[in-house]
Amino acid sequence: MSTGRKIAIGVVVLFVCLCVAAIAFVNWSNSDKAQAEFKAIDTQQAIESATAVVATQQASGTATAVWSEIEARLQNTTLVYENTFEEGTLIVNKFGEDLEPYYRDGIPEVIVSWNGFTILPSEKNLSDFVAEVDCMTNGAFCGIAYNIISDSADKEIFFASGIGTTDQYFFDNHYASLPSSTWKHKNFAPSSAEGFLHHLRLERFGQVMRFYVNGELMEERLLDYPEAVSGDVGFYFGKASDESGIQTVQFDNFRVWELP
Repeated sequence: MSTGRKIAIGVVVLFVCLCVAAIAFVNWSNSDKAQAEFKAIDTQQAIESATAVVATQQASGTATAVWSEIEARLQNTTLVYENTFEEGTLIVNKFGEDLEPYYRDGIPEVIVSWNGFTILPSEKNLSDFVAEVDCMTNGAFCGIAYNIISDSADKEIFFASGIGTTDQYFFDNHYASLPSSTWKHKNFAPSSAEGFLHHLRLERFGQVMRFYVNGELMEERLLDYPEAVSGDVGFYFGKASDESGIQTVQFDNFRVWELP
């Protein structure tokens, strides 16, 4: 028998087998047993789909509940520190020499001539809090340092959020093994603070941090460090470059509230 004839016979046999199988499947699918199995599969898929929807709704509801609780807490904060830096008052620098600013229209201004930072602490050990300050820089940076603690070598470690010039904001992480600074650019909303100072606000609840400039949310992040449970909060400023020239920072109205 030739090869072509064998192939033809094989194709016919395969076709007959497929037809038989199709007829058998149709007969089985119409049986009571098959219909029960189909219904079971449909039911399982429906259950899985519904479970997924409920899980999503529950997660959304939980998140909504958490934020509602936070908003309620924000309405019941307690002012625990305030410094308006009135002219003639001593501005204590815990980590260096006390400041002797000059005043422009009643607002203190400090020349920043070194590459580094200064923290004016509130000396309030807090877990959940809100902190605000009005500040403006010329070639320098200013902001709020928080979760300030001393490590095993008696060195201060902390987070900080703030602004520089040209509408830049930053997040400093001194908890990491290698301290880092992350800068981002965003056009700030117009200042509503006295004069031309920018109004900075930082909220911390649990591991969540939110940072605002002039009422606009700049950043929201998780502070996922076991050591960062509580710590001091302070006004933070300095210079991050070796550029020559006069760099200054002006500041006013540093306040800290504790969340209940």
